[in-house]
Amino acid sequence: MEDAGKRQELTAELKSARYWILAVGIILVVFTVIMFEVEIGKYDLPADILAKAHTRLAILCAIVLAFFVGCFFLARVKPVLGCVLALIGYWLLQFWDLYEGGSITNGIVIKVLFTMALVKGIKSASRAEQLQSELGKVFE
Repeated sequence: MEDAGKRQELTAELKSARYWILAVGIILVVFTVIMFEVEIGKYDLPADILAKAHTRLAILCAIVLAFFVGCFFLARVKPVLGCVLALIGYWLLQFWDLYEGGSITNGIVIKVLFTMALVKGIKSASRAEQLQSELGKVFE
């Protein structure tokens, strides 16, 4: 009976960890597109430059989303690794933005919330791995 409860908790923890990764990836891309449109709307750009900017944004967003989706699927088999890679990837993006002339304080609330969400995912993944270990010992 206790094993069934642990299995349910394991499933819930794994699902929580994986969906935190996916949520951060999707929200990050949506937020990026919205901010891009707000900022680019301030300028009267020629259509060809605007088209190139939109193409580059689409490519960048596709890469970022693919990375987070990849971490989401990796977290199915290696939960902690998937979550840690998502956190590292998120902060590498932030440092790249800083290198490109951005500011670490722009959107600081979102950065803190995303970091907290990914850390929560790591905690859930760690708990899931602990439960998996405990369940494995039961069947030895």
